[in-house]
Amino acid sequence: MRLRTRLSVVAAVITAVGLGSACRDPISHATPDAMSPGLASLIGATTDPVFVVVQFDEAATTADALAGSIKALGAGARALRQLPFVGALATPTQVNAIAALPGVLRVSENRQLRWLGSGSRASVLALLDQSVPTIKADQARTRFGVSGRGIGVAILDSGIDGLYQHDVQYPSRTVQNLKIIANGPDLVCFENLPCPGSIYVENLANSETSVGHGTHVSGIAGGNGVMSNGLYTGVAPGSNLIGIGTGDVLFIFWALAGFDYILQNQDRYNIKVVNNSWGTSGTFDPADPINVASKRVHDRGITVVFAAGNDGPGENTLNPYSVAPWVIGVAASCSITDSLARATHCLPGGMLGDFSSRGIPGDPVYHPTVTAPGVHIVSTRASTGTVLNTSDAPHDFDLTSSCDLRTEFAPFYTCASGTSMATPHVVGVVALMQERAGGGLTPDRVRSLLIQTADPLAGYVEFEVGAGLVNALEAVRRSR
Repeated sequence: MRLRTRLSVVAAVITAVGLGSACRDPISHATPDAMSPGLASLIGATTDPVFVVVQFDEAATTADALAGSIKALGAGARALRQLPFVGALATPTQVNAIAALPGVLRVSENRQLRWLGSGSRASVLALLDQSVPTIKADQARTRFGVSGRGIGVAILDSGIDGLYQHDVQYPSRTVQNLKIIANGPDLVCFENLPCPGSIYVENLANSETSVGHGTHVSGIAGGNGVMSNGLYTGVAPGSNLIGIGTGDVLFIFWALAGFDYILQNQDRYNIKVVNNSWGTSGTFDPADPINVASKRVHDRGITVVFAAGNDGPGENTLNPYSVAPWVIGVAASCSITDSLARATHCLPGGMLGDFSSRGIPGDPVYHPTVTAPGVHIVSTRASTGTVLNTSDAPHDFDLTSSCDLRTEFAPFYTCASGTSMATPHVVGVVALMQERAGGGLTPDRVRSLLIQTADPLAGYVEFEVGAGLVNALEAVRRSR
């Protein structure tokens, strides 16, 4: 049975219409009030301080000026450097006052998000030595001599174990590995009190606390397979990984802080693409803080890739962050290669993962962009990845014969499924494309090439699989 990590949500998704409806509007609009409905409900039920996300108009104020105004109210504040957001720790009374400050566009709850990968009830299993050939990434590497060399690949996730896991070793493979301080009171600054230092703890050999999700994802995008003698090599084994660990539980402001770090260090690490194997549910709202941030990252020349979600097979179940027209949303398929062409399947007669979220038939926005392998992908295991190691143990050991996870490699690799695992396949392809193009591809050009070169998936339509299965060979060929 498929195991999915479902993290509780602090309040309802920020939207004014259609929650829970089978026919939600394709795009919802921000409420006219500065305070989100979810936050209004939250502060109406408590007198305790809450952590909120404050978005401001950059033409009307600055991050530091707004943070100063918030601190003058007696609340704590922390301004980001590249994005128009300030995190604030405030009482309900102070939250109301913050919403009335000049330049404030929106104050919203710091919602909890969820990782989009774990076990799966699908029957076919796919190791990296099968999923990489499925998208022809091995052919692309051989024919064009690319491996992602010099291209920075940001992994915004639970962290990377670059100490135990040599496939993504720090600092040779993971060139920067950090954690974001995840305790609100330790993050914010108060007026007339010493302010905490940086919200980032850099240069960690292991930034993975207990989930293991980020380590698994990073191995798919750029692991070099050294712990398996090259057998389980990722898509872009020459790329430079930047691990941005948000901790065991992901909240909106910590994701924003991760995007902010990417923008601050874009040139330092030549970051060209960011992997986001996480999300939420509900309708797409362009004014949602995550969508505002992903648009800014896109506009700065970095390709943003999001998992489509694991809430299928029903319609209108997409991760709303994957719906934004400026990002690449990835659905999950099985891996069908020459060695597996023996009637293996996800669902009878098909290739799409049963759990992969679907969009809305005929809708111009609600559909994945492309599809990539995401069913029982064998990739890097974190020594500290208790959650993933425990949930996926049945797949590693009870299904070893069909998974072909060789016993001698089991300490360093594990099976996991989800659109979380499909997403880094595409991220790795983007790194290959950028190396061949000398780093000059815009995010829109990357997206266009992936759509144009994808292989159609027989029996499926756009709202299920987007343009089809990503074809690394053709995408890399046309990148130059």
